[in-house]
Amino acid sequence: MPKSKRVSKKNPAPAPVGLPAPVNPRGVESVYANNMQLTISSMDARLLFNEIIAEGGPLTVERRANVVMPIPHLRAMATVLIENIKKHDERAAAKEKQPATDK
Repeated sequence: MPKSKRVSKKNPAPAPVGLPAPVNPRGVESVYANNMQLTISSMDARLLFNEIIAEGGPLTVERRANVVMPIPHLRAMATVLIENIKKHDERAAAKEKQPATDK
């Protein structure tokens, strides 16, 4: 079985054509978020990524990341996200239509 090409600090994702490979000088880590807030000002958008935790006590919300970007970047990101979700849905639908194979 071939090794998985996981993206990590040691194995960053390949760079888009024309850009250098990404580096991680601050040791940025991946975080889990199951909640997101978006606020938009006249110049920037702020994406707040949170984790809602409901374990043995009152519900808590912990901030995991705070990303600020200009509106044109938010628009480009939204376009990329929508395109990729559509591709994912198409692949999932095609996979569901494939007949099951008996072994």
